[in-house]
Order: sequence, then structure tokens, then C-alpha cells
Amino acid sequence: MSKKILGAYIGNLSDVPDLQNLLDRFASKGEGRGNVVMVRLSDDALAKVDQLVEATLFSSRSEATAYLVGAGIESQKELFDRLGTHTEAIRKLKEQLRKVAFDALKPKKKK
Repeated sequence: MSKKILGAYIGNLSDVPDLQNLLDRFASKGEGRGNVVMVRLSDDALAKVDQLVEATLFSSRSEATAYLVGAGIESQKELFDRLGTHTEAIRKLKEQLRKVAFDALKPKKKK
């Protein structure tokens, strides 16, 4: 989002429904934001998050960070689509490996 767009709309986002919808999609409270993730940020990254809060686009660092993470994931949709097929295959292989390991560790029955 450009500084020009942000600067033009600071103060009354309800006048700009498209921007409000964009912000709500990633940073709205309630359903979809029930997970807590601890993250370490550089001083520069934290300053950018704080700029969003100070511009009153978000009421907290948490909301601003949720927006940035959501926007980043959306901007990398192709990456996640490609990874999705491979991660499912990896999950199945891990499941098979765990079964093989458990079977190998079972006490052998005496005859």
C-alpha cells in the first residue's frame, strides 16, 4: 500500500470501503484470529508496524501484524499452492515412516 494512499485516507476509513475491506480481510477481530504466534521483529520492521498503528489504520500492533502476514501470504499464493501438493505428500510419508518405526519397536512375541 503506497504512502500516498495511506496519507489520503488517514482519519476516516469508512469513506473508503475498498481500503476498509482490505484491512478487515486480514486484521479483523473475531473468527480467524484465534491463534497466537510469538514473533521477533527487527527494529525496522517494528517501526513499520508502529507506523500503521500511529496512522490509526489499526488499533494495535497485533492487528497491524496480522494484516501484514495475511497480505504477505496472499501475495505469495502461487508459492503456497505449489507447496501444498508437496507438503501433503511429505505428511503422508512421515506417517508411513512413523508406522514403520513403531512396528519395528514393538516387542517381539516369544514362540
